[in-house]
Amino acid sequence: MATKLEIYKSYLNVLEGQRSALTIDIEVLTDNPTSIPEHTNFTQHFDELITKLTDINDKISTIKYLIKVINN
Repeated sequence: MATKLEIYKSYLNVLEGQRSALTIDIEVLTDNPTSIPEHTNFTQHFDELITKLTDINDKISTIKYLIKVINN
């Protein structure tokens, strides 16, 4: 059975992977927004990606805090 710390660290790895994927999506979209024809509403799509990234960053901060609490 996994320990609490192992669970938190595993979840942190998942979140960091999601953050990396979203960062790539944002970079591709902003490097050449006309290269992806289905994204006709650029601002709306960009806002959705930023909202997801903000949510993931908040979760990463929370998990890092919980890991710090366990280690103290």
